[in-house]
Amino acid sequence: MAELMSMILTEDFLATIVRVGVPLMFASMSAYVAATSGLLNIAIEGIMLMSALMAVLGSYWTQSAVLGLLIAIASGILLALLLAFMTMRLGTDPFLVGIAINTFTSTFTIFLLYLFSGNKGISASLPSKVLPTINIGWLEKIPILGAVFSGQYLLTYVCFAFIIIVPLVIQKTKYGLRLKACGLNAQAASSVGINVNKMQVSAIVISGLLAALGGAYMTMGYLSAFSRNMIAGRGWIGFAAQAMGGSSFIGLSLTTLAFSFFQAIVAVLSRSDVSSDLLTTVPYFGVLFGVIAFSVVNYFKRRKLSV
Repeated sequence: MAELMSMILTEDFLATIVRVGVPLMFASMSAYVAATSGLLNIAIEGIMLMSALMAVLGSYWTQSAVLGLLIAIASGILLALLLAFMTMRLGTDPFLVGIAINTFTSTFTIFLLYLFSGNKGISASLPSKVLPTINIGWLEKIPILGAVFSGQYLLTYVCFAFIIIVPLVIQKTKYGLRLKACGLNAQAASSVGINVNKMQVSAIVISGLLAALGGAYMTMGYLSAFSRNMIAGRGWIGFAAQAMGGSSFIGLSLTTLAFSFFQAIVAVLSRSDVSSDLLTTVPYFGVLFGVIAFSVVNYFKRRKLSV
């Protein structure tokens, strides 16, 4: 325990929280935007996985990190539009569509990986590109903050930008207010002239974009190669964070930060002699305890209101 505390109370650990928290935050924001419109995106896990692979393949094909990122984003948006088409046009249950997309991508990415690399486990044979790290000179001079926030990958700062942009757009713009109206009561929104279908499609596109950025981060920053099922539940964790945070972006952010803390512990302990099989369960224990705490709090709230 003393060794763990000595690892946690360091600037390196704080930087690790930021590094592992970026894909979780992208996933949480993806779920948040979709849920705000009233259309749940259950396919975040699959979108992130497909985008992670397409970032590698795209940058390998074009030998450009930027084009690889754009290809990853395009694949994420296409999967999100497929979700929207199946649920909005064909009337399929969004949970069923999301599970189908997640299941499909978990196997289809392995097929594509084998097709282009000859390997079913990792894309190490493909010389793909990664996005650069950004060193902020003036920030590096500030104790702790410089070590934590400077020198991170490009998509980390893109994530920071979206953390500011998303709540501002949802809470302060006409588009955001209309989106919230669609989520609260689609019939009432439609009765005052809001095109609900158009708003929900735009929200699912943004949701797909955010999930794709989270997937691309995994192979163009966090790691430099794709491995099978490498998202490892991050999409589901982001969905859980949104469910617990609800309509509160601050609540969503704090919940995601808590899950990032558990992910960072795994990263730190992976350098020790602790069993890797045990370490992989740590984030899911965090999610489980979070869901239990969330359920208990909601139970007492409902009980208080019923009195």
